[in-house]
Amino acid sequence: MSSNKKSRLRRKDEHIALSLRQKPGLADFSEIHFVHNCLPEQDLNRVTLKTSLLGMPLRSPLFINAVTGGTPLARRINAALAETARECGLPMAVGSQMAALEHPAVRATFKVVRRVNPHGITWANLGAYATPEMAQEAVRMVGASAVQIHLNAPQELAMGEGDCRFRGNLERIRAVVQAVDVPVIVKEVGFGIAMEQARLLLEAGVAAIDVGGRGGTNFLSIESGRSGRRLPPDLLNWGLPTAISLIEVLEAVQGKIPVIAAGGMASSVNMAKALALGAAAVGLAGLPVYLLMKKGKRALIREIGRLELDLCRIMLMTGASTLEELRRKPLVITGFTAAWLERRGIDVNKYARRS
Repeated sequence: MSSNKKSRLRRKDEHIALSLRQKPGLADFSEIHFVHNCLPEQDLNRVTLKTSLLGMPLRSPLFINAVTGGTPLARRINAALAETARECGLPMAVGSQMAALEHPAVRATFKVVRRVNPHGITWANLGAYATPEMAQEAVRMVGASAVQIHLNAPQELAMGEGDCRFRGNLERIRAVVQAVDVPVIVKEVGFGIAMEQARLLLEAGVAAIDVGGRGGTNFLSIESGRSGRRLPPDLLNWGLPTAISLIEVLEAVQGKIPVIAAGGMASSVNMAKALALGAAAVGLAGLPVYLLMKKGKRALIREIGRLELDLCRIMLMTGASTLEELRRKPLVITGFTAAWLERRGIDVNKYARRS
């Protein structure tokens, strides 16, 4: 195996080890406020989380987002996450499969997801460097019903071994969209997506956008820890906060494709606010790995159940019994979030005047 390939595999385990040193991040949705409904006229047992995404019916809007693969540790994590996804009825995305394309011996660390959860919804994952042939092979490898293309320019720039060639990414995404037989989801890994790039992705034909905003796992901090090079504090906080990125992307796509909220979504309140804003689904990555490694699979399954129950309770307190109803409930946006959005030409008052 070449030194570059060894480096890629070693990096997977280093990312996991460094991420476990910090508790899962929580995005700041504090400037987005529900309006309490004192007459909800609903019963909790009639509140449902059922929804659909990319034509696939889901029992809940939650899913396990891309994490890892390529090493023995990653295989164990993927197997346990796949068991969790199977027991909870959630979709699951695998981590970047580039290591498996480069070195077939590690493909089992990804294929284990399909073996453990043969009938579940599984998504493949590659970076924006992917050719159509790479994407097709990644889909076949895990029997995927969709493929994520991840964007991570700040992380690559912070890596000593990072690939800093980003020219042509949009055209490669467009080529993958035209070549594969499954929906293409473009996702950021913690730095958010702005409305301008969301419009470009929409024009390129992607099926969904995962905003992957700032607030969850901080890969700049992780890469700083890996390299031992201190980054300026302001640079460590680079990126669009998840709530702002979500609203910008929703405004850009205008309902033409689903928008997914990810990046520090590990609370039922954040989930409820994101779904009320218009998110089609909510991705969790840091929280599942943290609970799995620190407390075990049963603790992770219990936490997913708790989050879903609390989400139902929040929905009831707004008077919503379905996610569609929740997306029509008023939200008041204040503070820096409102000021940012207004400067960007987005009318925040329309959220407060829903009825």
